[in-house]
Amino acid sequence: MESTTESEDKSFLRKIILKKGIIFVSIGILIRILMLFYYYYTHSIDLGKSWGDVGYNYNNYTSSIYPALTIMLLSFLRFISFGFIEVFAFWAFLLDLLTVLMFYFVIKNFDIPYKKFAFGLFLINPFFFLNNSFSLQNCGYHITDAIFFFFLFMALIFYPKKDNRGRILFYVFLSLSMAAKIYTIPVVGFFFLKFILEKDWKEMKMFLITTISVLFLFLIVPIFFGEDFISTFLFWNTRGETFIPFYIRLIPVSILIVIFLIFRLKKADLFEIIIFSIVVTASIMFFSNPFVRYFQPLIFYGILKHKEFFSFKLNLGIIKGKITVDNHIVTFILSIFAVALAYGVIILIFDPFYSSF
Repeated sequence: MESTTESEDKSFLRKIILKKGIIFVSIGILIRILMLFYYYYTHSIDLGKSWGDVGYNYNNYTSSIYPALTIMLLSFLRFISFGFIEVFAFWAFLLDLLTVLMFYFVIKNFDIPYKKFAFGLFLINPFFFLNNSFSLQNCGYHITDAIFFFFLFMALIFYPKKDNRGRILFYVFLSLSMAAKIYTIPVVGFFFLKFILEKDWKEMKMFLITTISVLFLFLIVPIFFGEDFISTFLFWNTRGETFIPFYIRLIPVSILIVIFLIFRLKKADLFEIIIFSIVVTASIMFFSNPFVRYFQPLIFYGILKHKEFFSFKLNLGIIKGKITVDNHIVTFILSIFAVALAYGVIILIFDPFYSSF
């Protein structure tokens, strides 16, 4: 009788372990919903509490740090908030939830095993969650990053498609991500060089026609209709001069680019180039405004580039099985260190800087 009970317990635990992907997905969605109620509750009992990035984007109708496309989308969200910041915070929550759910469709289109497990680990990834959903001090949503992720994930959904329609939509959404935020702009130069090296003139044609059209419409044309839009391209340098001179900030970025061009560009696929382009932009932004959160798209590379490192057998009595340490596990562990690094940068750089005023 005891043997039967023990066997049932083992079976039950094994079923839970095998369903870990679904469990992680459920936890990831639940904690985001709970955070929304937490923000509403804490702001209802403390009306003076800051709404953080949500409050800034709700109250600033124009901003020199955002391109025109993002400003237009923020204006639309303000319009359908009907004068209530709480409604605007709900749209921020919905965008955050929508983008993380979209990443499942990105995963489905990439050739990686354990898709539900990968998606579940992404949803509970501490670095991504703490940067886009969580905050005890204010409202943790970064709505403009969610807009950027929406277009980037749409691009990645179409990335594996080989037909002309799929390729064009990939370049359209990738260009819209550049127009929403500047993270992916270096892609233009790297893709251009990549297609020249490969003499892929058909791909070059699709890339140039779609990218130039979208960027001209959303980045160039707005400059002639509002003086603030030109400031978008100058903001990071102006901000960076507070910390480090421009020529010094260019040194690490230049080294990164040279190494990539010499040793990696020819072998890299377009997805790798996209992630590296974001790293280049993030490096410039980091030395102008030191936030580790700019590098969070590295998580996507860690999840979508499958690699098994090693495996071992686990025998803990009621829990037995083969444990494989792959890119998903490593990405999750490194994300924990990234959280510690992010807080370390805030403590070492921002606290002394602001206390000096």
